[in-house]
Amino acid sequence: MLGLAAGNALGVPCEGQSAHAIRRHFSGGITEVSPQERDRPWDDDLAQAALLAEALTESDELDSEAFAARLVEWAHQNGRGMGTLTQAVIDELAGGRPSQEAARLAWERNPMSNAGNGAVMRCPPVALRHLRSGGNLVRTARASALVTHYDARCEWSTVVTAVATATCLSGAPAPIDDLAVAVGRVGGEGWLADSIEQVTEAAQSVESATLGALELDDPVDMGFTLKAMQVALWSTAQPGGFEEIVAAVVNEGGDTDTNGAVAGAVMGARHGASSIPQRWLDNIADTEDLTELADRLFDKMDEGG
Repeated sequence: MLGLAAGNALGVPCEGQSAHAIRRHFSGGITEVSPQERDRPWDDDLAQAALLAEALTESDELDSEAFAARLVEWAHQNGRGMGTLTQAVIDELAGGRPSQEAARLAWERNPMSNAGNGAVMRCPPVALRHLRSGGNLVRTARASALVTHYDARCEWSTVVTAVATATCLSGAPAPIDDLAVAVGRVGGEGWLADSIEQVTEAAQSVESATLGALELDDPVDMGFTLKAMQVALWSTAQPGGFEEIVAAVVNEGGDTDTNGAVAGAVMGARHGASSIPQRWLDNIADTEDLTELADRLFDKMDEGG
């Protein structure tokens, strides 16, 4: 949770910029969290992850409608950084629609482009809550995505990201190719089969890719769910420490706040809270609340199965 917060905050000032623009605007690249973050509400990546974490501590299984209600309340009170797809779904939720119906209606308005990264960015709490139960982990990751993101690419890239994060927490990051093969076995027909193929191919392409090869600042798909998943997978396999990897991801540009959040969550899972630069955390509001949330998730962790 702290890693997600740190990566998210680091990336906020350069969201949407290309790697070239970041180098031009920030001498030496982005290396510090802005002190202004101390006085701002959490950005959407962190805020939604915290809301999901709270929902996961309240029952044995995720109550999708209760989580949806939290999102509606957050959007009314804050909503900082919220994406257009999530906003469209929340508008439907606020009108009284059930979550999956609201997500489906928003997706159907433009299905080919409605595969944003909002479900991937907030899923790390699922990895901690269901670290000891693969079945619960997959089921809850899917359910958490479908509250706002109906597209199967969002659903299954969220599963891959949650599983990858969980294996990092367990101390043995899963080989990327193994994760790609596992999701490929989901199969299906029609649009589902095509979506699974896209998720599988995106995962497999990370196996030997450099960070630059991921083209995170491609203006066409910088907010694409598969890009965020690729950041998570790439981060599981890098030899560097927290600061090095998260800063490298952010400085590649694109959807920097989300990419930073995902990389930060994975690197935090790999190396622990002590690996996160304290000077970054000092510039983020209410980090003690995140620690408390993580402790509550740990206390609720599945016994196994």
